[in-house]
Amino acid sequence: MKKYIPILLLVFLCGCDIFSVREAEEPDKPPLWNSFYTTWQLALQNLEYGYEDERNLPKYSDLFMPDFRFYFAPQDVNDYNITTMWSRNNERDMLYNLHNQTSAINIALESITGQADDLSSSPVKLYRKYAITVTNADSSTTGYTGKAEIQMLQDNGFWRIIKWYDYRSDSSVMQPTWGKLKYENAV
Repeated sequence: MKKYIPILLLVFLCGCDIFSVREAEEPDKPPLWNSFYTTWQLALQNLEYGYEDERNLPKYSDLFMPDFRFYFAPQDVNDYNITTMWSRNNERDMLYNLHNQTSAINIALESITGQADDLSSSPVKLYRKYAITVTNADSSTTGYTGKAEIQMLQDNGFWRIIKWYDYRSDSSVMQPTWGKLKYENAV
């Protein structure tokens, strides 16, 4: 009986198909990110990528100067009793928290008609209107709209954000802003 055990074991293993070659799985597509954001356009695009793909979180805070400041919309400061500004660390922590609570984030940044960017100053000043759609873990969505002034400097060949001002699109409407999104997800 003992001499049949290796033969039965061999038949069993051959029947399990463990020696056949399988198809390799496709690798995950890497997240969109401009590794060399040597223009302000690439840096602004990375800002969107940081929000839209959580795999960019480790690189996100590099978009900001060490003395970065975000300034909340004055109406949000009054209506929601929030602080007037926060730092690079607040920004990083907020985005980690936001990604932990949502399933998708989509951002659309557009130039503001009639308000040209100031590219001749240092820092450059970019004026954008934005629309953000956040899909929560329960599949509900929330929209955030407003305007932003983003100031960038060139630092060691890369463009980084030094100041970011948030504004409501219409000061009389209580539409949630990007600052409100940040405040709701502050750590």
